[in-house]
Amino acid sequence: MRFERSEAARERFVRQQKRLHRELLDSGLPVFALTGPALPGVERFGGLGLSDDRITTVRVVYGEGLTLPWAAVETARRAGTPIGFAPLRGEVEHCMRGHGHRISDVEWTEGDTTVVVDGVPVAGRVVRAGSRWWAARCSLEDVEITVVARDWHPEVLSAHTVIDLTAMLSRVHVGPPTAPPDPGTGHHEREIPEDLAGEPHRALVDLSLRLGRERAAWLADGGPGPQLPGYWRTLWRAAVRRQMDLADQSEPVADQAVSSTLAQLSTLQDKAEWFRDDARLRERAVAETLLFGTGISEAVSSVAAQRAWLHREETVRRRDVPIQVRAAVDEDWFEAWSAWADGHAAQSAG
Repeated sequence: MRFERSEAARERFVRQQKRLHRELLDSGLPVFALTGPALPGVERFGGLGLSDDRITTVRVVYGEGLTLPWAAVETARRAGTPIGFAPLRGEVEHCMRGHGHRISDVEWTEGDTTVVVDGVPVAGRVVRAGSRWWAARCSLEDVEITVVARDWHPEVLSAHTVIDLTAMLSRVHVGPPTAPPDPGTGHHEREIPEDLAGEPHRALVDLSLRLGRERAAWLADGGPGPQLPGYWRTLWRAAVRRQMDLADQSEPVADQAVSSTLAQLSTLQDKAEWFRDDARLRERAVAETLLFGTGISEAVSSVAAQRAWLHREETVRRRDVPIQVRAAVDEDWFEAWSAWADGHAAQSAG
């Protein structure tokens, strides 16, 4: 039986490999990889990106782990996209976050560079972050070639067109290196701390908002990424059980309701300056959202915003809704909360 399962998995992989090979050829997008001595590892297929069901980006990755040299080459068809410092720096920042490195800890520089592509020198740009990280980009007509690397510094940066796509696709990179997880997270669940055991809804909201702030800080400057505590699932289930009791809901409905409450407050924290900066308004918004979301009371001053959120959720779940309609209901929801916040601010001022 073990052999049969392995054989089935191998056959699925072969079918997927053939499909990717065919789609790459049909896309007309060339795939570039590094060439030269002392490459930072074995060449592996690192993924692709789609636009309108057509392949527009392909990634080739070299190296594994957090301590050895690492590099990635992305080939992208982005007609009309200029080569500029900001997006190239963003490529480095994204990789630094994934490795748990802080963006502000290094000195950033930029300049011109040359990438040898299929033996022909091509002018490009380079961004360096300290002594370990760098990225270079050049353009060939409507195709961009971007190289991001850590602890690998070739004398000449060279790339070549991949001819044998089958061989490249047979070596799959399972994922980008990431920072080691926090010891407090793992597959074994932990009991809820005593100071959080009183009201699971509120504890879950406070924890979710804190993680949101930590994620915002991580996106801004990198470093160790925020981690869910070991008791997250236990706390979530406790909130769902409480939701079932308060709102007389089935478990699936209660689970969705808890998720909706967290999503609304997390989105408010991301989008609304008053929610982040005014502790009094934030506390009231959280309290009213919990009252409404648990079904305890709909007689809250933010009822218009609460109902706008429900309408927003119903709309975005439908796949046939145009993006303009989605944007409109999102704006309606945000404006309802803004009006609520302005009203309470005016009352306090008066």
